[in-house]
Amino acid sequence: MNITSLSKIAGLRKLAITAGFLTTLALPAAACPLPAPYVSRALDAVLIPVDSSVRSAFGLSIHEAGLLVLAVEPGGIADTIGIKPGDIIGETYGQVVEDPIKLDAIVYYWINKGVFDFGFDVWHEGAVQYYTSTISLESYTTVIDVMTVSTWSSYSYEGFSYSEYSAEYSTEIHETYVSSETIIEETIISEEFIAFETSEVGDDDPTLDTDHDGTPDIADTDDDNDGIYDLADADENGDGALDDPEWDNDHDGTPDMSDTDDDNDGVSDAEDGDDNGDGVDDQG
Repeated sequence: MNITSLSKIAGLRKLAITAGFLTTLALPAAACPLPAPYVSRALDAVLIPVDSSVRSAFGLSIHEAGLLVLAVEPGGIADTIGIKPGDIIGETYGQVVEDPIKLDAIVYYWINKGVFDFGFDVWHEGAVQYYTSTISLESYTTVIDVMTVSTWSSYSYEGFSYSEYSAEYSTEIHETYVSSETIIEETIISEEFIAFETSEVGDDDPTLDTDHDGTPDIADTDDDNDGIYDLADADENGDGALDDPEWDNDHDGTPDMSDTDDDNDGVSDAEDGDDNGDGVDDQG
């Protein structure tokens, strides 16, 4: 489900642009600018949103959406539960995450409500894995020495140098880490955020098992057992209808309901037996 960006998160984007945090970085192979890195307080990891530049630079498929993990702190939360550099976090606590600060805001909000167990749906080497972690308030609030992020376990990809990338953004990494604390604090007490979190979690039944395979939907990477990972499935419950009318399979800005080529493969949907590009015939 696509989630409307929260006003505070949008404010961070404006702040970042104003402060020059999105300075262009040239990659040797892709020659493509990347978003500025974000150090996650919840996961002890360096994250960037998967946008068109990231998708192009790292050769990601149209389904691999969310937050790309560029580096993890050895012994930190992400590293401990098995999330690795190069993985893509698609959901946390059952919610789509497309902005790194949103992930932290979700975790911090629920920690303050007495919830400490969190699940993460993650693309790992082309497959979706489900990871769980207990994140305490002490762990979340432990100050990260951002001067060390350049030494963390990092993603290795042809034409991309994490050491050069982190050096390029060293000042921004520090400034965004400091400023994110205040923005997250303000976000989680906003009426909009609280209303959304309350309604979103209130709609979830932790025991629901749509496909009756013994794994509750909250921990199942394929709720309807149709062979399509939920992170790439516009119809997770298998009822034949789009779960979200704003679903945009190819992330081209046009919802599938209005798109004549849902998977952007150059074949119109009217003539395409696999509209969503998952490798499975849509007609079964």
